[in-house]
Amino acid sequence: MNEYLKQLSPSICYIKHDVQGNTMRIFCEQHPIEGKPVHSRKLRVVKDIPYGEYKIELHLLTKKYFNDNPAISKKTIAESYDFINETGRRTKRLDAYLLRLNQEMSTIGLERMIRKQVADVSDTTILRIAKKNIRS
Repeated sequence: MNEYLKQLSPSICYIKHDVQGNTMRIFCEQHPIEGKPVHSRKLRVVKDIPYGEYKIELHLLTKKYFNDNPAISKKTIAESYDFINETGRRTKRLDAYLLRLNQEMSTIGLERMIRKQVADVSDTTILRIAKKNIRS
Protein backbone atom coordinates (compact mmCIF):
# COMPACT_ATOMS: atom_id res chain seq x y z
CA MET A 1 0.00 0.00 0.00
CA ASN A 2 2.91 2.34 0.69
CA GLU A 3 4.07 2.03 -2.94
CA TYR A 4 0.59 3.00 -4.15
CA LEU A 5 0.58 6.11 -1.95
CA LYS A 6 4.15 7.08 -2.86
CA GLN A 7 2.99 7.36 -6.50
CA LEU A 8 0.75 10.22 -5.36
CA SER A 9 3.15 11.98 -3.01
CA PRO A 10 6.28 10.93 -1.11
CA SER A 11 5.10 12.81 2.00
CA ILE A 12 2.03 10.63 2.65
CA CYS A 13 2.04 8.15 5.54
CA TYR A 14 -0.05 4.99 5.33
CA ILE A 15 -2.17 4.29 8.43
CA LYS A 16 -4.48 1.39 7.53
CA HIS A 17 -6.97 0.17 4.94
CA ASP A 18 -10.20 -1.80 4.86
CA VAL A 19 -12.37 -3.33 2.16
CA GLN A 20 -16.15 -2.95 1.93
CA GLY A 21 -17.62 -4.75 -1.07
CA ASN A 22 -15.64 -3.62 -4.12
CA THR A 23 -14.36 -0.42 -2.44
CA MET A 24 -11.03 -0.15 -0.64
CA ARG A 25 -10.72 2.67 1.86
CA ILE A 26 -7.13 3.76 2.50
CA PHE A 27 -6.52 5.88 5.59
CA CYS A 28 -3.45 8.11 5.40
CA GLU A 29 -2.00 11.47 6.42
CA GLN A 30 0.79 13.82 5.44
CA HIS A 31 4.00 13.92 7.49
CA PRO A 32 3.55 16.58 10.22
CA ILE A 33 5.52 19.81 10.04
CA GLU A 34 8.13 19.85 12.78
CA GLY A 35 7.77 22.56 15.41
CA LYS A 36 4.28 23.68 14.32
CA PRO A 37 1.41 23.17 16.77
CA VAL A 38 -1.68 21.53 15.27
CA HIS A 39 -4.91 23.52 15.52
CA SER A 40 -7.37 20.88 14.27
CA ARG A 41 -7.77 17.79 12.10
CA LYS A 42 -10.31 17.01 9.39
CA LEU A 43 -11.00 13.83 7.44
CA ARG A 44 -11.24 14.32 3.64
CA VAL A 45 -12.47 11.61 1.28
CA VAL A 46 -10.87 11.67 -2.18
CA LYS A 47 -11.56 9.23 -5.03
CA ASP A 48 -8.67 7.76 -7.02
CA ILE A 49 -8.08 5.36 -9.92
CA PRO A 50 -8.77 1.68 -9.18
CA TYR A 51 -6.27 -0.62 -7.51
CA GLY A 52 -6.77 -4.04 -9.08
CA GLU A 53 -10.48 -4.83 -8.84
CA TYR A 54 -11.18 -2.29 -6.08
CA LYS A 55 -12.49 1.27 -6.26
CA ILE A 56 -10.25 3.49 -4.14
CA GLU A 57 -11.27 6.08 -1.56
CA LEU A 58 -8.41 7.92 0.11
CA HIS A 59 -9.35 9.04 3.61
CA LEU A 60 -6.84 11.83 4.23
CA LEU A 61 -6.36 13.17 7.75
CA THR A 62 -5.74 16.84 6.95
CA LYS A 63 -4.31 19.10 9.63
CA LYS A 64 -4.60 22.83 10.26
CA TYR A 65 -1.63 24.50 11.90
CA PHE A 66 -1.38 27.69 13.94
CA ASN A 67 0.26 30.46 11.93
CA ASP A 68 3.37 32.06 13.44
CA ASN A 69 4.25 34.10 10.33
CA PRO A 70 3.32 37.78 10.87
CA ALA A 71 3.30 38.42 7.11
CA ILE A 72 0.17 36.26 6.75
CA SER A 73 -3.01 37.60 8.31
CA LYS A 74 -4.71 34.22 8.80
CA LYS A 75 -4.54 32.53 12.20
CA THR A 76 -4.45 28.99 10.83
CA ILE A 77 -2.97 27.40 7.73
CA ALA A 78 -4.35 24.16 6.25
CA GLU A 79 -2.31 21.42 4.60
CA SER A 80 -2.54 21.32 0.83
CA TYR A 81 -2.01 18.39 -1.51
CA ASP A 82 -0.62 18.81 -5.01
CA PHE A 83 -2.24 15.59 -6.32
CA ILE A 84 -5.85 16.63 -5.57
CA ASN A 85 -7.92 18.65 -8.06
CA GLU A 86 -9.49 22.05 -7.31
CA THR A 87 -12.71 20.66 -5.81
CA GLY A 88 -10.83 18.30 -3.51
CA ARG A 89 -12.99 15.27 -4.33
CA ARG A 90 -10.85 13.50 -6.93
CA THR A 91 -7.16 13.06 -7.67
CA LYS A 92 -5.70 14.69 -10.76
CA ARG A 93 -4.83 11.30 -12.20
CA LEU A 94 -8.50 10.20 -11.91
CA ASP A 95 -9.50 13.36 -13.81
CA ALA A 96 -6.93 12.55 -16.52
CA TYR A 97 -8.22 8.96 -16.70
CA LEU A 98 -11.81 10.20 -17.10
CA LEU A 99 -10.76 12.61 -19.87
CA ARG A 100 -8.93 9.87 -21.74
CA LEU A 101 -11.96 7.56 -21.58
CA ASN A 102 -14.39 10.37 -22.48
CA GLN A 103 -12.59 10.90 -25.79
CA GLU A 104 -13.47 7.34 -26.83
CA MET A 105 -17.10 6.97 -25.71
CA SER A 106 -20.25 8.93 -24.84
CA THR A 107 -20.58 10.52 -21.43
CA ILE A 108 -23.69 8.52 -20.45
CA GLY A 109 -22.05 5.20 -21.41
CA LEU A 110 -18.86 6.27 -19.67
CA GLU A 111 -20.75 7.10 -16.49
CA ARG A 112 -22.28 3.60 -16.36
CA MET A 113 -18.89 1.96 -16.86
CA ILE A 114 -17.11 4.28 -14.41
CA ARG A 115 -19.67 3.73 -11.63
CA LYS A 116 -19.29 -0.05 -11.91
CA GLN A 117 -15.50 -0.24 -12.15
CA VAL A 118 -13.71 2.98 -11.19
CA ALA A 119 -15.46 5.52 -8.93
CA ASP A 120 -18.86 7.04 -8.23
CA VAL A 121 -18.73 9.98 -10.65
CA SER A 122 -21.76 11.47 -12.41
CA ASP A 123 -22.07 12.31 -16.10
CA THR A 124 -22.34 16.00 -15.19
CA THR A 125 -18.98 15.81 -13.43
CA ILE A 126 -17.40 14.15 -16.47
CA LEU A 127 -18.78 16.91 -18.71
CA ARG A 128 -17.49 19.59 -16.31
CA ILE A 129 -14.00 18.04 -16.37
CA ALA A 130 -14.08 17.90 -20.20
CA LYS A 131 -15.23 21.54 -20.42
CA LYS A 132 -12.39 22.70 -18.14
CA ASN A 133 -9.90 20.76 -20.25
CA ILE A 134 -11.12 22.43 -23.48
CA ARG A 135 -10.59 25.89 -21.95
CA SER A 136 -7.03 25.08 -20.86
